[in-house]
Amino acid sequence: MYPAAPRDHAAEPPTSRSHSLGTCLRLPGHSERTPGEARAYVGLTLADWGVCEAVRADLQLIVSELATNAVTYTHSSEITVEITLTDDEAAVSVSDHGPHRRLHAQDAAPDAEHGRGLLIVEALATRWEQSRADRGGTTVRALITLPGRKPPAATPANKDVEDAPRGHPS
Repeated sequence: MYPAAPRDHAAEPPTSRSHSLGTCLRLPGHSERTPGEARAYVGLTLADWGVCEAVRADLQLIVSELATNAVTYTHSSEITVEITLTDDEAAVSVSDHGPHRRLHAQDAAPDAEHGRGLLIVEALATRWEQSRADRGGTTVRALITLPGRKPPAATPANKDVEDAPRGHPS
């Protein structure tokens, strides 16, 4: 059902890799199944790459929230989910092809059924950012520093990128 996740063919164990891995998946922009498919693909890929279960679970929840937002609030016919892994971080990004929009985490009313997605992303991610997608629309990227790694120093964000540092329990 899902494309096979790329495998890390390096001779070294995952904790001492010296390169980055990446993959992407295009999904329908208006399907109720898209967030679940994105979540499953992230879980399978990160497990294949040897990422610990705590980071996998957090990134699966993050991608589910981001994909839900893209499906619910854009008129994009397709969304793209990207997964990257470096020596220090694992990341997911979701791009839509609707109009570019600025996203902000907001507090939701206690009885609200929606509106907490970006708060969840902020709580779980080491940092997150948004930018214009390559083909128009919006890309939201969330990164988690891998356990036992020191978070990188904050880099200045350009005017189109919002970078929200957050702590992540190791």
